[in-house]
Amino acid sequence: MFKSQTMLSMLAGAVALTAVSGCTVIKEYTPPAKEVAQVSPQEHELARKLIHAFLSDDANGFIALLPDEKRTNFNAETFKKTRKAIVESVGTPVSFSFLTSLELPSLTPQIWKVRFKRVSSRGDEFTSELMFRVVTGMIDKKTPVITAFQFL
Repeated sequence: MFKSQTMLSMLAGAVALTAVSGCTVIKEYTPPAKEVAQVSPQEHELARKLIHAFLSDDANGFIALLPDEKRTNFNAETFKKTRKAIVESVGTPVSFSFLTSLELPSLTPQIWKVRFKRVSSRGDEFTSELMFRVVTGMIDKKTPVITAFQFL
């Protein structure tokens, strides 16, 4: 009897410690290979890094992925305000996945799905999903570049 009570209290303590730590794990769900094939691997990876930086609250990492002309309009302060507004509106990001890309002659709009979680004042947990569009292109058919991004 004592062993089972001890194990139960250890398990409860571990669960409580996990809940209190505030550490958020963001999961990425990988799409089937045929869906990613529509996008060049370099453009896909650049967009994936951008969205991961945004969801991980990495302002410096996010801004470093933008071209110079975008950095003048979207700096660390803009990042923090934008992310704060998204989190207050729909919750904390918990996962993301690539959905599809759209066909354009020189640009590649990529559509990603982002799932958010929030808890109501009564303690009820809710999830919401938004689409995140990242438009990429290639410079000299070698270097991927981000031309636009936004939550939809």
